[in-house]
Amino acid sequence: MFKIAVTNMTGARNHGSEALVRCIAEQAREALAPLPIELSLHTEDRVYDAAVLSDVYDKVLQASRWPPRQALRYGLSAALRAYTMAAGTPASRLMPDVGRDTAEADLLIATGGDVFTSDYGYFDKDARVLASGRPIALLGQTIGPFKDEDLSLFQRLTGNIELCTVRETASLAYVNEIAPELKPELTADVAFLLEMPPPDVARRQLEVDGRFETAGRRLVGLSVSAGISRYRAGTSRDAYVAETTAFIDELNRRGWSVVIIPHVQEKPIHNNDLYVSYEVLRSVARPGENVVVASPLLAAEYKGIIGLCDVLVGARTHTTIASLSQGIPTVAVAYSRKAWGIMKDYFGEEVAAKLIVDVKDMTAEKLHDSFAAALANGRTPETAARMKRLALRNFEILRDYVQARQNLP
Repeated sequence: MFKIAVTNMTGARNHGSEALVRCIAEQAREALAPLPIELSLHTEDRVYDAAVLSDVYDKVLQASRWPPRQALRYGLSAALRAYTMAAGTPASRLMPDVGRDTAEADLLIATGGDVFTSDYGYFDKDARVLASGRPIALLGQTIGPFKDEDLSLFQRLTGNIELCTVRETASLAYVNEIAPELKPELTADVAFLLEMPPPDVARRQLEVDGRFETAGRRLVGLSVSAGISRYRAGTSRDAYVAETTAFIDELNRRGWSVVIIPHVQEKPIHNNDLYVSYEVLRSVARPGENVVVASPLLAAEYKGIIGLCDVLVGARTHTTIASLSQGIPTVAVAYSRKAWGIMKDYFGEEVAAKLIVDVKDMTAEKLHDSFAAALANGRTPETAARMKRLALRNFEILRDYVQARQNLP
């Protein structure tokens, strides 16, 4: 039995995180078959995540939300594992829940997409897994940029990183500069591989749950972000809402209807898109022409609804990935390295520049310019297929690593 623990999960109410950990579990099982594996998930939202992810994880365990406690657990895990191995005592007798699971794991996959960065101000929390003393895999990550203190911490903790793949060339260049010993490889975000329901199922969900008739409508998917102004200096939530509202009003005048997608619905209000979604809907001139998809859907179901749209304008990374993976014309509202990096690797520098709007100076006019450029660029099924192949590469690398560890052919 090969034991894999997936760590650094805040919770599946963030459907981008849900997409990541679901794809990791499904693809790892497929890549490693017929080797028996046990998959556990360490999450800060155990009750909810156990309900929505127990079909792909054998165990869902509660991780600490408090950084010092999390650091203590991982540090104790490393120390106790060393002690129990020396004493010949089973680790399970000395350690509870996450600590025991960490100590017994053959590999930890640290997820989160872009938690290994200074962008959010809590890198020290996410970095603690690197001090667990267990082999670590970083799959399809955005890494950096780091402030000096965070960079020093990262460089001190890279010794256990066995696998490192990144999802854009910007991260590849950065890791090669700051930690070349990791030998990073360029792949793609694992969520490019997320399966979704058929269009008729997605359409019925939108029409029944949202009471929104789709016949005869041209649909634009729009993901808004409650947290976007929080993580980008110089931005204003009020200005963000006002410009988004003006953008929708103009789309409505041109005969488009907008499907507003609250892709992140975390418990803290500051990162729950439902509130800002309804704030926008209440502000538009023709609310009946638009809808907020507020029913309790999963990431795959949101991806299916995005598949009904002609264009996606996304302020959440994994809504843009849900769109790009289907070859749908896509605009990214960007606030960090990941948005620029993913779009540039997908479209190329010249085209991507027309399809990215920096939230710092986002206006309805700029959104419309990028929207028009996305329509003109058209659908991109061949590029979507290429990115899925790159995403699969993460699990080929994982398979090769595990086979070498197990001395398998």
